[in-house]
Amino acid sequence: MYVDVHSHLTHKDFAPDFEAVVQRASDAGLSAIIVNGLEPESNRRILELSKLYPIIKPALGIYPLDAINHLPDLIPFPVKTFDVDQEIAFIASQAKAGHLIAIGECGLDGHWVGPETFAAQERVFEALIDIAVSHDIPLIIHTRKLEERSMEILAAHKVTKVDFHCYGGKTKLAVDAAEKHGWYFSIPANSNRDGAFQKLLKNLPEDQVLTETDCPYLPPEKGTRNEPKNVVGTVNLWAEYKGWTPEEARAKVWQNYQRLFVKA
Repeated sequence: MYVDVHSHLTHKDFAPDFEAVVQRASDAGLSAIIVNGLEPESNRRILELSKLYPIIKPALGIYPLDAINHLPDLIPFPVKTFDVDQEIAFIASQAKAGHLIAIGECGLDGHWVGPETFAAQERVFEALIDIAVSHDIPLIIHTRKLEERSMEILAAHKVTKVDFHCYGGKTKLAVDAAEKHGWYFSIPANSNRDGAFQKLLKNLPEDQVLTETDCPYLPPEKGTRNEPKNVVGTVNLWAEYKGWTPEEARAKVWQNYQRLFVKA
């Protein structure tokens, strides 16, 4: 069974053929697609979809730039305005009710915005960490240019259940974090053409590797729309690097998913 632990099926690009996308994923052998939330609209849509499609597993979160929507002059593109504290409370209510497989996505971004936003980002990040820890569910982390700081915060909160999605930091830092803390790293479907992700596949401990798409972004072929079925290619690539059969690699990723996301 295959799994996509980080997707954005609420994206407008999937509106024309959503059911076909889900069916293609199922036909390819996926048994779980974790759809990640960014703000109130996507969070609520994800909950609706998870009730309609058993393959969809809901993760609710607040994207770092949405977390600072009260600072529009510091964000290089438009984001919707909403009450962040109200949304944190809503996410907490859904976690308490047992509706969520994870909190995500959430984290820190130093690519699009500068240091004057970091304190506000960290406040929201830490609030979402507290929810995840309180309810014993994983965090799915976005961290861009702030990988070390994100890890410092997670370590300070003694968080054990973590998946770094689309990690863009140093490979050694990722390997050290996986070995020291048992944190996971999900590798996107453009790994067939991205040397940094290939390096992660080759060097991460095998028990800490997961697959994702971040769809509709990061497709295996430039200029196309990514979708969950494309995790199959990443599994096959990992098998090639490890000298395994595709079935062995698929089973390992599924075991890792079960260990992190599925409570005993």
